[in-house]
Amino acid sequence: MKTPMMIAGLSLCIGTFASEAMAQGRAEDLRSLDDLFAGTVKFRIDRDERLVADLFDEGGHYREDVVYIEYLDPEAFIFSPEESTVVLKCGDANPQCIEKEVFKSNVIRHTGRSTLPVPPGDPEGARAIELLRQLVRGVQLAQAERTNETPGRPKRKN
Repeated sequence: MKTPMMIAGLSLCIGTFASEAMAQGRAEDLRSLDDLFAGTVKFRIDRDERLVADLFDEGGHYREDVVYIEYLDPEAFIFSPEESTVVLKCGDANPQCIEKEVFKSNVIRHTGRSTLPVPPGDPEGARAIELLRQLVRGVQLAQAERTNETPGRPKRKN
């Protein structure tokens, strides 16, 4: 009787420790991105596990891009030399996954890509792309693990 309870307690402790470690890694990734973009873009993950990118210029907060992280395709993140931006793209299954709110025009648009200014000191956005991929992959992995752990709803048989 004690053995199953000990195993359950140990599993709970390991799960809690793993969740805290993932959250700490996520916080470090967000901090690294914020430091790299030096105030032009600030990143956070909201309570619905959406990536929120707040964009700033000389006039202040001008745009906010919001996306469910599981809909992003980290392999499709690129540097666009024509726009001189880092581009985040949605996966094929959710082609219009990004909500882009432009405050000046008071408009929210759904789009398949988000363009971020190139960070200072990262002229081709290589470090930014690397950090964004790391963050997105980590969150997607954690979401997949959580989905596998949580049993689905039982199907009723009549």
